[in-house]
This record gives sequence, structure tokens and C-alpha cells, in this order.
Amino acid sequence: MRKLFLLALSMFLCTFATKAYAQAEGESYEKEEFKYGVFKHLAVGAHAATTGFGLDIATDITKFLSLRAGLSVMPGFSLTTDVDVNVNGNDNHTMEAKGSIGRTTMEVLLDFYPIGNFFITGGFSFGGSRIVEITGHSDEFAGKSGSYIEIGKYQLPVDENGNINGEIKVKGVRPYIGFGFGGRAVPKHRLAFRTELGVQIHGTPKVCSNGHDVKESVSYDTEDDFSDIVDKLKFYPVLKFRLSGRIF
Repeated sequence: MRKLFLLALSMFLCTFATKAYAQAEGESYEKEEFKYGVFKHLAVGAHAATTGFGLDIATDITKFLSLRAGLSVMPGFSLTTDVDVNVNGNDNHTMEAKGSIGRTTMEVLLDFYPIGNFFITGGFSFGGSRIVEITGHSDEFAGKSGSYIEIGKYQLPVDENGNINGEIKVKGVRPYIGFGFGGRAVPKHRLAFRTELGVQIHGTPKVCSNGHDVKESVSYDTEDDFSDIVDKLKFYPVLKFRLSGRIF
């Protein structure tokens, strides 16, 4: 009985020692392999988000900070809506207008890890200032000077051929702030998945015609899809899913 007890105790101690050694070796290996610093490790990420589909690269700065730079492409799609047309003060007219939506943006972000894999991120989004391109045509208004469509508090002119050409734009450089959880921007292992929530600060969108800003000229808001974009897209919500792989 005593020999059996000693044998069991010996096996337990050997198993414990083996696990402890393996763990120590693993930690030592991980610490030795993963050293924080700019470009000591580099990761490539692919994401799907409300800003579009895109790719980015990331590197650690310290244990608590990572730097990301990426590109997002919003696939083009369109919407059609009826807009009010004012002809020499008579606003009892409408015409059909088409909005084309699609843009390419770049971003530079700094991730801060206060605890574990939870992170707070901030930075800037560049490019893609045109949110919607507005086009339309109606023979009814061809040759009628002083005609314009009303988008929110803006008046977009109808040219002599009955065409409208305009766009809704935001700032070319937009602050971004967000947070998320999951893997780090640069995975300690080969792959990592993370989820991110944030907001781009667009400011008040502007309506432009032929490259020039259209000033506010009416005191009331019209009701159409374009007016909703102008009114509601001062802040652009971002939901992002990112899968990344460490190159080295």
C-alpha cells in the first residue's frame, strides 16, 4: 500500500513538473518570440464594415498601443426618390432624381488596450468626401429659367436642358472614435478576429452643384431621401468585423 502511494505520488510530481516545465518553456518562447515595437511584427487584416470592404496593415508600438492604416471601398448602389421642384416661385411640381452612393476611403487609427483584448481606437478617415451624386432629368422643366429642386434647406438648380447635377459632400478629413473586443490588431498567434463599433464625425453635409457649394436658402426642410441624408449623417455609425493574420 505504501509502495502504491509512493508510486502515485511520484507520478503526480512528475506530471506536475512536466506541465510546469512545458508552461514555462511556452511562456519563455512566447516572450522571446513576441517583442513589442514598431515593425517588429506586422499584420494584414481584411474587414467588412458599414464603410465597405477593405484591407489594412497594423504594427504594435508598445504592449498597450497599436497602429493601423487601411483602405475601404463602399460598393456602388443607387436610390431613386421624388424631389420638389420650384419653378418661378411655384413649388407644386416634382421630378424623379437618382442618387448614386459609393466611395473609397482611407484611415489611420491608433488602438489603445487598457485591459486584455478590449480596445479603444481613434484616428482619422480620409477621402470619400462625396457621399451621394445626384442626377435627374425632366423635359417638363427644359428651357424654364429659375427652376430648382429643393433638398432640405438647399436649392439645387435645374439647367436649361432640364437636368440636375449635384452632390452631397462631407469633410475630406473626418475624426473617428470607437471601441471593440476580440483579438489584437497584431495577433500574438497567427490569426485573430475582432469586432469594432464606432462613429465617424462627418459634420454637417453640404449640397454642391457643378463643384460649388449651394448655400442654404429656405427656412424649412423638405421630405425626401436626400434631405434625410443631409439631416442625419452628421455622425456616421461604423460596425466592423476584422480578420487579421500576422506576417512576422
